[in-house]
Formats: sequence, structure tokens, C-alpha cells
Amino acid sequence: MQLAVEFSGEHETLPRAELLASLDALHIRYTIKSITGRIFVIDAHVAPESVKLLELVRRLGMTHQVYELLGRCGLQDRELLSLVESADLEAVMGVGRTFAVCVHFMEQNRLYPDRQALLRAVGECIARKGYTVDLKRPDKTFVLLFTAEDCFFCARVCRIDKRQFGDKRPHARPFFLPGVIMPKVARAIVNLSGIRAAECLLDPFCGTGGIVLEGAMVGAWIVGADIQRKMVYGAQRNMAFFSVPCELVMSDARRLPLRSESVDAVVTDLPYGRASVVAGSGIPNDKEARAEYLARLYEAAMVEIHRVLKPGKRAVVVSNSPSLPALTRGMGFLLRDEHSYRVHKSLTRYITVLEKA
Repeated sequence: MQLAVEFSGEHETLPRAELLASLDALHIRYTIKSITGRIFVIDAHVAPESVKLLELVRRLGMTHQVYELLGRCGLQDRELLSLVESADLEAVMGVGRTFAVCVHFMEQNRLYPDRQALLRAVGECIARKGYTVDLKRPDKTFVLLFTAEDCFFCARVCRIDKRQFGDKRPHARPFFLPGVIMPKVARAIVNLSGIRAAECLLDPFCGTGGIVLEGAMVGAWIVGADIQRKMVYGAQRNMAFFSVPCELVMSDARRLPLRSESVDAVVTDLPYGRASVVAGSGIPNDKEARAEYLARLYEAAMVEIHRVLKPGKRAVVVSNSPSLPALTRGMGFLLRDEHSYRVHKSLTRYITVLEKA
């Protein structure tokens, strides 16, 4: 089936990378058909309402909605109505008999100043096929997605429930420190690792537990470690609050208490001397001494990450510098992807996706 995926627009590259990594993790074969603004169209080898499709939707953090694409046309009325008229709605509706229609303008569009007239015209076209409008609990919702140049006629598969991320926002957790990664970004970088259900995901700098929490939400078995006792206890409180099973230990990331080649993915946010984590972490307060200490820490931690990671598996590492690929050169990693995003005017985070050769 052809899927039209509506990205959130919060980042230019992360949503697409997250989607493709999740498709690969779930063994869903696909072909990329087109990219139009925030609409990403793929031909996916998956059935509507299948378990795999529902699992894909549950994983995604930077996607708004997923649709089954029924057709695509220009912006003229007659083209759109002709597309709706010719669509095989019986195959889409199945045994359902009721429907609703909504319209979503991805960009400003002057051709349709009267949205209600457009909805009525499309609704009447579908009703002539023998279906009944039900705006409260329709069996199927049809969506008109308008870009600057095209209209996508779709049937909604699922709307991503953003409340799941709001409920896990840092301030809503029992243990909180400033500067942590927000839940949607944490979910996206977990997905970049390609982790699968029941596989082992390690965060050797787990802090308050934001990354391991999102890893657990996609079904991974979680191991989190931190050198600070208060962080481990705080992360345990957070995991218990959300009833998430995990294993959290106090450990130095340079000497992890794990067997070689024992974990399926590593996802972590490297410490970089933020005021909230310097105390008690061993990171010096002096700026130059801190930079030297962190450089040694990163190198030793990446060597250890390589040791515990299984061959062919991925490490997704967040840092405050784009230099991590250079640091890991010669360690036995393949560079698979890079992203950056601006947190605020004085902080940009760099996401590096590495694969153990």
C-alpha cells in the first residue's frame, strides 16, 4: 500500500531518518515515491491495519499522521472531484458504511478560501457511492492534504498521540534536572538506533532516564548506567513512576560491567559540563581542565561502547560538538548518519549514528 506520512516539521532531517530506521527495524520493505514538503510518500509492503503498521505508528515521535494514499492531483476543483469519483472506496471502507471528510492545508492556498464548500462537494461525491456522513464516530476519515502544488486524497490510518510525550515531559517526572532531551527527540534518536522489541538497549550516561524511558516504550530491554548515585536513584524513581521495567546501575562509562558484544544498541547523550551535572560527576569546573577531561572521557567511553556493542549494531550519540566522527575514526565504527538541532541560541546538539563494523 502507498503511505503518505505527514512529518511534524520540527526538524528538517530527523523525522525522515526516524521513519526509515523504524521501517528497517520492523522489517517492512518499502520504496520511496516522493517527498513534497512535509509529506513523505512510500510504497510499503504492509497491509492496512496490520500489526506491523500499528507498531510502526506507535514507534514514531516526529510524525503527525499516517495515511493510506488513494490518489494525487492538481489544485483545480474538477481534478479533485474526478479523483474522488474514480477512487476505489469500497476497498478502503471494507464493511464500514460511515465516513467523515477533513481538509488540511500544509501551506497557504488561495484556491480554496471556502473550506466548507470544498468539504461539502467531496462529501456529496462520496455519499453518492452509498456511504453516510458521521462526523462523530466515522468508520473511515478521508483527508485532503494540500501542498502548494498538489492535493493528496487519503484515508487516515492513524494520528500519532502526542499526549504520550506531554505526559512524559521532564517537568512532569518525579526527578528532574534542566538541560535534558525532550521526549519526542529522545524517541526519535532511539528509533535511529534500529532497536527492536526485546533487544537490549544501553545508555551509559543515563542521567534522569529520558532516553531509557523512550527505549522501553518501543519494547526494548533497558540497561542504564550513570556514575552519579543521585542520577541512578532519580532515574529509578522516574522509571517506577511510569511502571517501566529496566536495569539501572551506578557505573563508570569507561568501565562498563557488561560482557563484550552483549548489547544490541547504544543510545546516549554525552555529558558536557552543564552546571546541572558537573557537581559530583568528576567533571572539573575550570573551563580548560573540563574540556581536556571531557575529551579523554569521550574517547574512553566510545572505546567501551564499541566493546559492548554487537557487530553490525548501532550507537546513536548526542553531543555538543560535531567532532565525534573524527574522535571515533579508527575505533571500528562506520559513520551512518549525522544530524544537528538547535536547542536554543547558545546550544546546538549533534546526533551521530555509528555502526560497529
